[in-house]
Amino acid sequence: MSETYEQLRASASGEAGEAWKRADREESNLRTLYRELKEDPRYTEEHKAATAWERYEATKEKIAADKVKARETLEKQARTGEYFSFPMPEGESLIPSDTSKLLASQNESSRLIRKLDRMAGSGGPFKPDKTEVLRSEYERGLQIGGVQGGAICRGVLEAADELGMDRHQVVDGFRKQSHRNSLEDAERAVMRSGLIGKQIPEPPFKCPVDRTPGPGKLFIPRDRPLQVKRRRASWK
Repeated sequence: MSETYEQLRASASGEAGEAWKRADREESNLRTLYRELKEDPRYTEEHKAATAWERYEATKEKIAADKVKARETLEKQARTGEYFSFPMPEGESLIPSDTSKLLASQNESSRLIRKLDRMAGSGGPFKPDKTEVLRSEYERGLQIGGVQGGAICRGVLEAADELGMDRHQVVDGFRKQSHRNSLEDAERAVMRSGLIGKQIPEPPFKCPVDRTPGPGKLFIPRDRPLQVKRRRASWK
């Protein structure tokens, strides 16, 4: 059973979840204000427009900032989850900071690409299965372990990227449950990020002033201030 928008938002953790909920709460308040203004017969269209646009201008930057924060945090979670979804020899990392390890990985990648080129030009009746070749090399790297094994595994992934292949197909058979959980977390973070819209609902009234940059401010009549009850959001 697929999860609803509300369930995915509720399951977002940390700063991403908090920023997402704040943005949606403020958007809900705006929509409530717009609806109640439209339905209220006591006030003129000019007053309704001024009130709605004042609230919009006062909250739009905060909403936009929370949306950006939520998306960026979720994208970071996705990168982290994907990082930990790749099996590596003990003590080795997917992206090492050691220059010598980076060079060794590049050398392995070049070696594998040359190997695949030789196999493709051997003149045999069958084309080489590139995925299977890289998969075999990745397994060898895991078995060898240590610095050499780490270089082989990273070289395989670099070669896959260079050849336009799906690196996940290469390593999926070597994943343990912990790696699969990390990959699932990454995929869910990407899904959540895609649900956070970039648009902020504008008032359904004509703006009472020119909105181009300048010193002008929205004028709100003070003779009959409008009191609008702010409803409690459903997820609080």
